[in-house]
Amino acid sequence: MDILLNNLEITLSAAGILAGFGLFLLVRKKTIKKDFTSETPSEVQVSETKAQVPSSSMDTALKNTKFQIFGRLQDLFSAGSNVDWEDIEEILYTSDLGPKTVNELMEHLQDGLKSDEKKDHDLVKQRIKEKMASILSAVNGEANEHSRLLGLDMEAGFDAPIVWMIVGVNGSGKTTTIGKLANLLSASGKKVLLAAGDTFRAAADEQLKVWSKRAGVEIYSPEGIKDPSAVAFEAAQKAKAQGFDYLLVDTAGRLHTQKNLMEELKKMKRVVAKALPTAPHETILILDANNGQNALLQAKEFHQALDLSGIIFTKMDGSAKAGVAFGISNEVQVPIKRIGIGEKVEDLKPFQSEDFISSIFS
Repeated sequence: MDILLNNLEITLSAAGILAGFGLFLLVRKKTIKKDFTSETPSEVQVSETKAQVPSSSMDTALKNTKFQIFGRLQDLFSAGSNVDWEDIEEILYTSDLGPKTVNELMEHLQDGLKSDEKKDHDLVKQRIKEKMASILSAVNGEANEHSRLLGLDMEAGFDAPIVWMIVGVNGSGKTTTIGKLANLLSASGKKVLLAAGDTFRAAADEQLKVWSKRAGVEIYSPEGIKDPSAVAFEAAQKAKAQGFDYLLVDTAGRLHTQKNLMEELKKMKRVVAKALPTAPHETILILDANNGQNALLQAKEFHQALDLSGIIFTKMDGSAKAGVAFGISNEVQVPIKRIGIGEKVEDLKPFQSEDFISSIFS
């Protein structure tokens, strides 16, 4: 009998423990649900949290390119044996500088260094730096000369609206760049209108709408109009009539090899000029820095078709192919206006030749 009572007490105790534990889980579940519901951050809170992440630095963004060029050169000179001049040339060729630029660099080295000096890594590096700096400054100018180009002030000599026509292939970061530019302009107090001229890609309109909301700017995206030139023309008229400071025109992600699509871009540019005789004030090509030599080919084709006023490089952070910036400056002769070195809005930096050179050669 005592054994039965003891077993009954143990069973009741176990049942009590399990019941208590079940009650604890139930209460905890409700608490977790309540906490999750009440404390899940809104989109604004998420944005604010992201905003606390430090902006990328130029040095960090270009570290892979720095190693690609000068890290490999240093390894070559550190090998201890006589440096083969063809090895230096190969490193430069495979650093996405472009053939014309490499040839000029090699001539600069050959003409400026004596035989014994060609074995000195520091002297070779200095000569390359001199030539690269001269290439960038010849096209991009000094920082103070370039401040108004794609800056946040109204371009001198033009009445509003200022029109920027943004072009580039799909995947280059064109829509994201437009959103960041709109955000920067809006933050500086400008009244901005976005024109959804990429009517060939279904998702482009939605992406641009998301960015317009983030930036707090208006978007012109009429229903049923599939002609991108018509969208650009009407947007230009609206921007003028309603007192917008800036109009940013998105375009379809043309492949530079498709002639008919490039012709459509030419048409868009002509149509915008009919609505606003001085427009577009900037015709900007967006290039993915990771594309290397293909980016150089894109720049040549787009410039031939549209007479570009500038280039914006995206995805520079982490790329080992930023050397293409030298090739484009040298061969296409189009200034680089801004470069993307991170995901944040403020990581779309104005391009400064001296900072760029310093980050690669430091």
